[in-house]
Amino acid sequence: MSRTAAPATPPAAGGAADVPAAAPPPLATVAVPGCRACGGTSLAPLAMRYEHRGASFPLAECRACGLRFLTVQPAPEAFAELYSSAYFEADFRCGRSDAAYFDEAAFRAEDGALLDAFARLGPPGRLLEVGCAGGWLLKHARERGWQVRGVEISDAGVAHARGLGLEVFHGDLPGAALPPAAFDLVYMGDVLAHVPNCRAVLAEVRRVLVPGGHLYLRGPITTHSLARSLGLALYRRLGRPIVLSEPPYHLWEFRPGPLARVLAATGFQVKSMRQSKIPPGRPRGRKSALQALAMTVIDAANVPLTRVFNARGDRLTVVARAA
Repeated sequence: MSRTAAPATPPAAGGAADVPAAAPPPLATVAVPGCRACGGTSLAPLAMRYEHRGASFPLAECRACGLRFLTVQPAPEAFAELYSSAYFEADFRCGRSDAAYFDEAAFRAEDGALLDAFARLGPPGRLLEVGCAGGWLLKHARERGWQVRGVEISDAGVAHARGLGLEVFHGDLPGAALPPAAFDLVYMGDVLAHVPNCRAVLAEVRRVLVPGGHLYLRGPITTHSLARSLGLALYRRLGRPIVLSEPPYHLWEFRPGPLARVLAATGFQVKSMRQSKIPPGRPRGRKSALQALAMTVIDAANVPLTRVFNARGDRLTVVARAA
């Protein structure tokens, strides 16, 4: 049913409508001068940066281990601002999902397939989800006989998960101080790229896993794809950066080789690494018609390349065993 708006009444001179809305304060940031994964201090700047809330977040690559990360990152107190309820309404899938996170039906089938994959690793046991959001996966796992716990930094996510009767720690994994060897499986879905120190988190995952337990890891490897790799190379030659005017959610831009190395360094044996490629769709961000067309064409060629050769994907699923 449509509604016709009443005509606006002009505000009185000097009224509240004359005062512009206050801009949000700049996001608090911290500098990251060296690689938190290997300790390397020789960094190669890359032609990409985020810009958000008055701050700039440039991307660099560690010359020692090859990991890519933002050399300026949100300060710890800024994380709650980034992962508010608005994040779960639109940004939690990088804007590629039409469903809000809190719609359970939208994720039951996906969770079912994921739990089937867990079952191939062993019978239901003790499951920890790091970055459990609102708890749908843990709820569905509990229905299949898993003993479940979660860790989540978002106020909105924790409130929703606890409303489902789930045991969820509000904070990060190191802060949870979980007992050693307490879990048979740890799942991290679209989480590792968001944490300030990926090595510290992986080391903590290894500590809370039983020997022989499994880490099941999924997440983006965006700069590994053909379009983004070519874009980084082209913009570097042009002496211009790719500027993403959006929150700096991805603090790490993983690729398979460097990620495998940090997993080995933290006590894991990689059993499988499977890449996938999101099919071309509506380009995100501010792009010219030519840029959007080029990305669509390259992505269309990238999909079969990744499917056949397990190469140049923009998503990665890793199964690793605690040594």
